Amino acid sequence: MNKIKRLCKKYQQVIYTLFAVLVIISVVYFALHGFDSFVKWATTDVGSVADWAGSIGTILAFVAVIWQQGRQENITRAVHIEESRPRFSLTYTPKPVLKTRVLFWGNGRTAVNINEILGSRSAENYRFISIENISNNVVYDYSIILKYHSNDNARVRKDYWSSHGLFPRRSVAIVPKFMGTDKDKIGNYIYDELLVKFTTPANEVGFFISKNINNAQTDSSFGKSQYYFVRGSHVKRVTAINTDKMIDVNSSICSKLDKEFDEIIGITSLGEINENGKLS
Repeated sequence: MNKIKRLCKKYQQVIYTLFAVLVIISVVYFALHGFDSFVKWATTDVGSVADWAGSIGTILAFVAVIWQQGRQENITRAVHIEESRPRFSLTYTPKPVLKTRVLFWGNGRTAVNINEILGSRSAENYRFISIENISNNVVYDYSIILKYHSNDNARVRKDYWSSHGLFPRRSVAIVPKFMGTDKDKIGNYIYDELLVKFTTPANEVGFFISKNINNAQTDSSFGKSQYYFVRGSHVKRVTAINTDKMIDVNSSICSKLDKEFDEIIGITSLGEINENGKLS
């Protein structure tokens, strides 16, 4: 029974089309000739029946061509969507490289303040989280959430950033509102989870999640990552690749992630690292 249901769902468009054709033919004929004429025609006029059968066969062949073309278009669109997905790499750096976009927000966070941070940080203390787009696809829009807390659990935070237009092989560095204590030395704060919501060139919505896998008290503890892509209703046959997962827009996990990003408040400020290693 389940196999029959799957086949019916798979060929749903063909079944509906055939049924519609039969209904239209029946309605037209009955309207013109009535039931008695139909019985007489079907039992005596063999030649006419053959003509009708040939015509129906032609119609069905035409329907089959249309269905095959639609199926191929769906496959082509699905492949385009799958090939338009970005990939991210998380790294940690004391000083972001040239043309890195720096996102910051909150009281006291200005370009001058960021340049002071850049001038005073080294590998021995604070390191920025850098998110690089390592794919060949542009990320149209993206929002970032960082969950973290201080080592003594005195402060627990969730910071937000939003921007658009992350080009291939380009990076974005995020500056948390709270940067720790005691000169921000490694170990005075713990990153718990990083979430990215993004839109691809194919207008597909996705999520990238990276979690602290061992509760390490360092800023380099991210390691367990997962991609989720929201299944759209406009294109069928879109699939997940490798460990990626497809989720429905009404699923609990999609609703949970959307709720996280719906809570984003404030305005993100941004700048870009210039040739002098400063934010401009």
